[in-house]
Amino acid sequence: MTPPLTKRNHPHLLPPPRKGEESGAPTEVINRKPHDERPERSPKPDSPDMTPRHILVVVPTTGGPILIKSLRPRAGLPASAAFADGDYRPLPWSGDYARLTAAEGPLAGLVPAAGLSPHELRLTRSFDTGRSWEAPVCLAHALLAMGHRLVADPSEAELIVWATGAVDLDLRLIPGDYALLDKLERSRDLLDGAAGTALAVLLPPGGERAEAERVLTGIGRPTPPILLPQTGIADAAARLGRSSGEPGTSPPEAPRPGSRVLRSALLVALGLGAAGAAILAAMPERTPSNDGPVATPDATAAKMVPSPEKPPQDPRPAATAQAPAAGPIPEQAPPELPLLVEELHARAGSSCRRVLFGADSPERRPIPREAPERLRASRPEPRLCGLAFVGRSGARVTVGPELRAAAVAPVALPDGAQAYFLRENGPRNFVYRVQVLVDGRETSLAHAIAP
Repeated sequence: MTPPLTKRNHPHLLPPPRKGEESGAPTEVINRKPHDERPERSPKPDSPDMTPRHILVVVPTTGGPILIKSLRPRAGLPASAAFADGDYRPLPWSGDYARLTAAEGPLAGLVPAAGLSPHELRLTRSFDTGRSWEAPVCLAHALLAMGHRLVADPSEAELIVWATGAVDLDLRLIPGDYALLDKLERSRDLLDGAAGTALAVLLPPGGERAEAERVLTGIGRPTPPILLPQTGIADAAARLGRSSGEPGTSPPEAPRPGSRVLRSALLVALGLGAAGAAILAAMPERTPSNDGPVATPDATAAKMVPSPEKPPQDPRPAATAQAPAAGPIPEQAPPELPLLVEELHARAGSSCRRVLFGADSPERRPIPREAPERLRASRPEPRLCGLAFVGRSGARVTVGPELRAAAVAPVALPDGAQAYFLRENGPRNFVYRVQVLVDGRETSLAHAIAP
């Protein structure tokens, strides 16, 4: 006989307690099926073992420490971009930052989808090269997703995070020579000035790591620094989520099997493998050859004129060499210069705005030299985003004021080229000159952007 439904044998039928009263009824448990389970993400700020904190994230460089001033979503950006304080121009490595934080990028396995929208990363000053910024920036995104607040004033910080190193697709630190001792020495004034603030340090694997740990233990802080795990960003972020200012040590070096980041990275790698191959196949050669720009056959033939000094030698036998040659006799092409000028075009499916902010790479088309003092004119097509200049063999390149007025401030491309991106509503019909100075000799070339 089935017992009747009563409050005694079915306590969940009890009405919910009124406000201010304690309930003695057991809590109802919902049994989830295995396919309902979700991968565990970073600790949330309301977790019992974590309280939101004011955190200062340091990006160490050999030129001194750089501070993350702010990190916030920006709906107007086509992709995440990094800026120096007070500057509107994206830093040269913003393209890598956009790929790192993309929806299918490495951070997708650690940060919720809401944290992968286009962000503005604002730094106290700029720097141009290297990849050691990746570890502190990844940690900053993880801390923001946990609910912490990033501050740029050491006096407001409850915790200082000092991190350096490049990461791979799994967000694991890449071993290398990161000049740890030099960076620590140049950060000494910052760390000494905030000696009473808790300090967490992420040191990547490398030859100077052991010595850097000894330096850190001897800097005389009231609380020993927290040494974050060098196994990867996920472990370091989890350690920060549990930390309350107490010192810590690094876990064993071996990666944990079944890691959530590894599982996510493997899925990401399957998609990025095919996409990366297609992108590499479509990209033009980024590094110009040492032989200078190669003129196209059409451009070279356009200016072939007879040479008055050296009459051509007819290669035919003497018996048949009496007939006059038909057409003009070509002379040598103009001497090559240690300069390469390229058009920067937005690829199909992209836009000049995305190229400018580093979300997409431009298609680079060399501009041939069609006369000793003139480059072939460029047509103002909608996908023409700007021009790039590469000086080789110590050549010094200067562009005329007409181009500078029509473009935003020049940006350095990864291979060292100077890129002038045309303003969206700027002129599209002008002529300028580019001057090349090498070995004390100056050459000037004219170039036009005209329909």
